[in-house]
Amino acid sequence: MARKFVNFLHLFKYVVLFFICISLISIVSLRFLNPPFTSFIISESNFFKKKYSYEWTPLDKVGKNILLAMVTTEDARFCSHIGFDLTELYKVYVKKERRGASTISQQVAKNLFLWSGRSYVRKGLEAYLALLLEIFLPKKRILEIYINIVETAPLSFGVNSLSLASFDRTVDKLNMDQALKLALVLPNPKNRTPLNLNKKHLKRIPKLKKDMIFLKNDGRSDCFL
Repeated sequence: MARKFVNFLHLFKYVVLFFICISLISIVSLRFLNPPFTSFIISESNFFKKKYSYEWTPLDKVGKNILLAMVTTEDARFCSHIGFDLTELYKVYVKKERRGASTISQQVAKNLFLWSGRSYVRKGLEAYLALLLEIFLPKKRILEIYINIVETAPLSFGVNSLSLASFDRTVDKLNMDQALKLALVLPNPKNRTPLNLNKKHLKRIPKLKKDMIFLKNDGRSDCFL
């Protein structure tokens, strides 16, 4: 029995080392290569059986407004955290506020490598992978990956395709209002579009525009602009 347990520990050690090596190689390669697909695309397309749209737009072709809008609505402390936002985690798990606490880095980790769900195992892996992303990739690269792999409509990935479909212009030509409308779609892209946002979301836009300006001017956007 003791020998079996020792053998199990040896096997477990090799599995962990293999996982660490694979995760390191996968993330370091993202410095130079755009991912051809993601785990989320595989899941949503039922292992590529369903037709999907996945369009990559380089960061220098995106424009400042959509970057500011994404960070303002999704992760205002993007430039200062190390993959997870302790302030937001405190609000959710200690103060019991009903809000999302995932950072952009965590969303990239989840969409690229993991599965949907709320288990502690997945959350732990998400935090580990988000930390690796922060260690090995510049913030600009993390944000570039995010805006290109995020689902913006059913089976459609990347912000430029939604910009063209909604406003008949490429994403770098969006004004602040249009960029915010696009960003507000992301929490629920299967049921929202930039053109059918409800009154609650539309009422947020004036304040979010001010937040965008503050984000740009107070140094919190220096890591990606």
